Amino acid sequence: MSITYRPATNEDLEPATRIVQDAYNDLRVRHGLPPSIALGPPLFQAFSLAEPSSSLWVAEAEGALQGFAFSWMRQSFWFLAQLFVRPGTQSQGIGQAMLSRTLRHAEENGAENRALITMAYNTASTALYIRNGLYPREPLLRMIAAAPLVAARIGPSKMEVAPIEPWPQSRDWLSRIDEEVLGFRRESHHAFLLGGFTARALSVAQAGRPLGYAYVSPTGHIGPLAVLPEADPSDALRAVVRDTLELQPKQVSMVVPGRAQRTLDTAFELGFRIDEPFVLLSARPFGAWTHYQPSNPGIM
Repeated sequence: MSITYRPATNEDLEPATRIVQDAYNDLRVRHGLPPSIALGPPLFQAFSLAEPSSSLWVAEAEGALQGFAFSWMRQSFWFLAQLFVRPGTQSQGIGQAMLSRTLRHAEENGAENRALITMAYNTASTALYIRNGLYPREPLLRMIAAAPLVAARIGPSKMEVAPIEPWPQSRDWLSRIDEEVLGFRRESHHAFLLGGFTARALSVAQAGRPLGYAYVSPTGHIGPLAVLPEADPSDALRAVVRDTLELQPKQVSMVVPGRAQRTLDTAFELGFRIDEPFVLLSARPFGAWTHYQPSNPGIM
C-alpha cells in the first residue's frame, strides 16, 4: 500500500475524526475496556486549522485516509493533540512519518518544549514518543462519579464561582493564571472555549479576587481547571463541582494529575473512581501539576 502525506483540509476533518474514534475504541477494547469515544463534530480541529500556529496532517492511500496528526503551538510551547492510525494499518511506519512532520513544525516555529498526553496503556505509542525525545512526566487519571453520589457528599467551599466575562475582557487575568501555572499563555484556547463550546465557563474566586478558572461541558466533564499556586486546589474543585451539579448531569468526570494529592483525596471523598489512566510526556518538565487539571488529551 502506497502512503502519501499532505496537510489536512476542512474536508478531511470529519473522516479524520472517524479514524480517531475507531483507533481509540479499538485500543480500549484490546485492553479489556469498553468502547467509550462517541463521534462528535471536529470543532476544535476546525478552529485550529485556521490558525497558522497549528499543524494538521493526513496519511492517505488510494483515496482513503489512513491516519491523522494534529498539533498546536502557544508561544514557544508545542503540543501534539492527536495522532491516530486506522486500525489494521498500524506498524507500517505511518505514525512515525506523521509525527516527524508535526515535529518539523515545532522546530520551524522555535518550540522550546514539546508535549502530549496519551493513554498510559498505549505502550507502542509511548515507545514511539520516547524514541522522539518525549518522556513520561506525569500520570493522569480520568475519574468519574455518579452525580447523585457527589451531590450527597459535596460539602461547603470557601471559594465562589461566577461566569467568566466575555472574551477579550477576561484576557489579562486568564493569561496571568496560565503563565503562573503552565508557563505560557494560550489566549486562543480561551477564545475558543468562551465562544459557546462549553456549558459553563467559570472564574474561581475568594473574597472577590479571581484565583482560577474552570470549564465544564454539557455532560458534566470538568476541565481545564487551573488555580494559582497560593490557592487551595481541593477547595476550588468543590466549588466547581457544586456548580457543575446545577447542570443535572448523570455523572461528573475530570482528569486529575498523580501528584495532585489534595485533589485526589477530595475526589475520592466525593465518590469518584478511576476510569482510565493517561500519561503526559514532554521534552522537558513544565507546569504546576498540583494546581492544574487538563480537559482531555487534545486541548490539554
